[in-house]
Amino acid sequence: MFYKEWMKYIRDEVKLTEVVMPGTHNSGSYGMIPFACCQGDDMYTQFACGVRHFCIRYHGITKNKILLSHGVAMGKPLTHALKSMRRMIEENDSEFFIFDMREYNPQPVGPFTFVSRADDEVMAKLINEYLNADELCFTDYEHISEITFEKIRKSGKRFVILNYRDAYPWCRGNYGTVSPWNPGLHGKNAETFSKEVLSHFDNDRTDGIFWFQTQQTPGFDAEVGFVTPRKLDKELRPYYQKIIDTIKNNEFYLKRANVISGDFMTEDYSKCREIIRLNLFKDTVKEEYREIFASQLDKSR
Repeated sequence: MFYKEWMKYIRDEVKLTEVVMPGTHNSGSYGMIPFACCQGDDMYTQFACGVRHFCIRYHGITKNKILLSHGVAMGKPLTHALKSMRRMIEENDSEFFIFDMREYNPQPVGPFTFVSRADDEVMAKLINEYLNADELCFTDYEHISEITFEKIRKSGKRFVILNYRDAYPWCRGNYGTVSPWNPGLHGKNAETFSKEVLSHFDNDRTDGIFWFQTQQTPGFDAEVGFVTPRKLDKELRPYYQKIIDTIKNNEFYLKRANVISGDFMTEDYSKCREIIRLNLFKDTVKEEYREIFASQLDKSR
């Protein structure tokens, strides 16, 4: 139950850009072919494991048929993910989510370029139908760094929608999102990657959403080769705690920690647990609940 309601323990004055939350990379890729699958379970299960940042990618096969996508790979209908989101909202009113909803940028595949696009009006209609965005999407900000948990709780809102084109009525821009990714670095072997990926904390700055991605990237030119994301995840797991511990023990890294995402976040509680635990060290947890917060995390070891 704790992982479905961990945000209720966060102090009112903490900003959305300060809390440390687990995210899922390619949240909607569950059930896709092995080379495109980055998550093992649907988005409600991701939420139940503690995830609060979801990156959802989609492609309109026709105007009214929109599928979850990962590059050129297609998955379940977008409505499958939207139903999961609605269930998150309906079951627990203490939690707040970030939905990064977008098409893919043009993807080169050999001599061809894959262009992902979904009709904006159809998308907006679906978002409002399933998520009641008119009532529940937080839009009262000039810059996302202004959003505190006190404002969220007083507003009764449940999520923000991020979209790089600001294609939908509830998008306000000014997200300041930094999501550093480097194919050379992210394509390195697990041990090297676990050390060098932390350089993004040194090299990238933002007063908005800092989206730190902790998954490796396969590729024909990558050191890891063209392998499945699941294989890479299994190789990285023995090093994952070192990534989190380095953040915990570096005052500068800990201050900047915000969204920490990865692949197969529902494999067990280990990734989400240690990401959420960083809130204790960052002092974002209400003082009177620190002991309960820590004990609940320890129960899932």
